[in-house]
Amino acid sequence: MKPAEIDIDIHGIDPEDFKKYELVDVREDEETQEWPAQAEHLCMPCSGFPFNKEVLNKNKPYLIFCAKGGRSHRVAELLQAQGYNAVSVNNGIASVNAYLEGLSQK
Repeated sequence: MKPAEIDIDIHGIDPEDFKKYELVDVREDEETQEWPAQAEHLCMPCSGFPFNKEVLNKNKPYLIFCAKGGRSHRVAELLQAQGYNAVSVNNGIASVNAYLEGLSQK
């Protein structure tokens, strides 16, 4: 099923539902070293788009994130157009790490 929206507030995702998603970081390598994601994720820099589609599964939901949400929005939009279940995380890596920190405190 294709999501109706491109952007999502990660804080609105139930922790049980979150487990179903695969995180995809589209930031460049230098950015990921400066501000790493605090969870297991796929690294697919935006500069490498189009991605190797063998890595992605059209039956799996993806949370796409970048630094602030601009690049991830464009990538999620392109992936949705190709039939992937992908949404962009509003506010990027800061939201992802804040959400993950909240999960670890529960």
